[in-house]
Amino acid sequence: MSSSPDTLLCFQHCEKVNVFCFTIPFSCPVCRSDLSGTDMTIPPFRIPSPLTCEPNNFSLLIKPTFGSFTRDFKRGDLLHIALSNSKSMIFEFNENGITSSSASSHLNWTNFLSISLSALPYRFKDLDKILETTKFMDIWAPDRYDDSFNNCFDYVISVLNASLQNPSFKLTKLQLTQDVISPAINKTIRLLSIIRNVLDNGFFLQSTLVEPAISS
Repeated sequence: MSSSPDTLLCFQHCEKVNVFCFTIPFSCPVCRSDLSGTDMTIPPFRIPSPLTCEPNNFSLLIKPTFGSFTRDFKRGDLLHIALSNSKSMIFEFNENGITSSSASSHLNWTNFLSISLSALPYRFKDLDKILETTKFMDIWAPDRYDDSFNNCFDYVISVLNASLQNPSFKLTKLQLTQDVISPAINKTIRLLSIIRNVLDNGFFLQSTLVEPAISS
């Protein structure tokens, strides 16, 4: 069984060891037996990746400010966040002001998290209209950008608050971080540690006698 280079596979052949790889090897990395003529304890299956190159519609998008998740990101690194509209167009704020584009035409969005707003514990309305309006607001002009006081996070929070169905409730940066961003990043980091081992060594071995590295 083979897969595309970015598809992570997992199987068990002998003992209680998960083998992670991108392509099933000819021999078992644990016992060195030929895999073509032996049964596996657990046949190969694909590990779903939270990373994507295509945003869903009405989603919160997260990527490292510098580099990529797969090769470069580590806990504590700066993040860049944005939003997508009903047509999956990306709206983001940076030193260039507001830009909106599709992921396929945006070279900076090739490896990121896309979290559906419908999965958040909040409800939104008129998001398309509000996103379009921000392109003409002075506060999101290029010269108003500030790394600390008026950045991509401020933009996302402002848009989400303007579109909340409950106008008496205001979402804060801390709430969005604790409820959405941190859990997504923590899950991604656990997966990235395995992916990087596979990229470096061709496979990664995980004993099932210890706490799993990936949780659903």
